[in-house]
Amino acid sequence: MNKKALVHGEQVAREGMIHLIFLGSLKLLTGILTGMTVLIADAVNSFASILGIFASYIGLKLSRKSADKNFEYGYHRIETFAAFLISLGIIFLGYKVLLTSTDILLNAKEVHLQPFAISTTVIGIIFSVRLYRKFKKTAEETNSLALMANARDKKIEIISGLAVLLTVIASYKNIPYVEGILSIIISFLILKEGILSAKESLFFLLDYWDDPILLFKIKKALKREDIVNRVTKIRLRRAGTFIFGEAYIEINPYVELVDVRDELAILKGRIQELNSYIKDFSIFTNIPKIDNEIIAIPISNSKGLKSKVAFRVKDTNGYLFAKIKNNHITTSKIIKISEKAKKPVELAEFLAKNKANILIDNQLSSLIYYNLRKVHNILIYPNFPDIKTAEDTIKLLLIDT
Repeated sequence: MNKKALVHGEQVAREGMIHLIFLGSLKLLTGILTGMTVLIADAVNSFASILGIFASYIGLKLSRKSADKNFEYGYHRIETFAAFLISLGIIFLGYKVLLTSTDILLNAKEVHLQPFAISTTVIGIIFSVRLYRKFKKTAEETNSLALMANARDKKIEIISGLAVLLTVIASYKNIPYVEGILSIIISFLILKEGILSAKESLFFLLDYWDDPILLFKIKKALKREDIVNRVTKIRLRRAGTFIFGEAYIEINPYVELVDVRDELAILKGRIQELNSYIKDFSIFTNIPKIDNEIIAIPISNSKGLKSKVAFRVKDTNGYLFAKIKNNHITTSKIIKISEKAKKPVELAEFLAKNKANILIDNQLSSLIYYNLRKVHNILIYPNFPDIKTAEDTIKLLLIDT
């Protein structure tokens, strides 16, 4: 999909260059015939735009090249660099127009063939509106900074075209100084757009990122997964039309390794679906050190830590929940359980509600085991027949872990 969009962007850039060659030539000819410096400046603006669009075209074309041994991360930044060059060109153009406008204001010249100038200006405005819409739409489809810079340039041309039109009408009515004043205003608009565009492309070249909406969506997608305890950091960077990112997350320490692998693959796919221009997204995991654990032990009677371990679900009258910190039992409590609560879903909810991390097995059915292990990430520890009490079970578990 991305390659098709980039090819379409190249086609739009080519068409834009052809249109501007015709339009710039028409403006230049009209400016020479009428003696209007503002029209000649507008023609220079159009020719400068051709260079900018050509830079966009080259940037889009090269950004499609695959990575190689010299550019292992691909050629995507070329498009951003092209946008930066276009912006510098716009700034230079604004400076030149400002100088010309000052001269026009101080030295007014006689003009001729105003109707011809009006017709050319109207045609220029129509062309600029069409190109602006096409560039803007294609820039959004291709995620292209260079084409967006060209769209901004066309927006300036629309404004300058209207100013030129007012200038021609004012000269027709013999109103002095209008051409110079409006030309100065146009030059400041050109400088403003060029500086904003240069700032954006330069920041992206320096790995600056500012898209809080996409960051929020990625963080939300990460937090949806049960295997993720905490999202510590998300980093994104722009490279041409593409986005690269990475996230640092803490994994639930009780999740099985095979589940982590599968879930991370699914999670990466979901993140890339959030934006079709996310080229690559890496997820770095960390398994935090466990400070506190809660062990759930099925018991057949209620005698505190001396309670007998229940070896079958049907013999289980309750669960002893022991909180472990630094390999020592800090607190323990017994909660009785009804027959109804021994069903797969209810038992999982009961243990999860009491924040159990580890459960001692008592011949759990496969359905109960799956619900506890896969859905709630509760570690199931074997129950040995020669271990009779809850206290001895905990001691063995601490030795083993």
